Amino acid sequence: MSEIRIPIQLRWGDQDAYGHINNVAIMRILEEARARAFWSGSADPEETGILPPLTSGQPVWTLVADFQLKYRQQLDYQREPVIVEMSIPTIGGASFVINYGLRAAAEDPTPKITAASTLVMVDSVTGRPQRIDAETRSRLRLWSGDDDS
Repeated sequence: MSEIRIPIQLRWGDQDAYGHINNVAIMRILEEARARAFWSGSADPEETGILPPLTSGQPVWTLVADFQLKYRQQLDYQREPVIVEMSIPTIGGASFVINYGLRAAAEDPTPKITAASTLVMVDSVTGRPQRIDAETRSRLRLWSGDDDS
């Protein structure tokens, strides 16, 4: 399965009184990695992200429908960026799943935190699920490792 690896810099305020990264900060880190990986941050119209732009005026929005998180080990504060690995194991009609592994360093043998989020495409006017279009599905497949999703 293909993976996207995104380095995320920790902030001093991400740690708790024990020097571990706070649980709320973990969610922010995973959100930041997801946004960097799947949406274009460029103003260049030729550069497009995998998903529709993150703007309120879009006809289709991508929303988080479910999120599951498992703390495997404590993640201590560090000055070096942490690494968030993401892959897409499942692509459905209107939704897809992103798996996450958060490592203190790329060479860590196991992630300290694992997670999975289900994202759903919705019509921005009605709020109803919207089938994933062929172009978006093709882009998502690049990270699924599945040619027949």
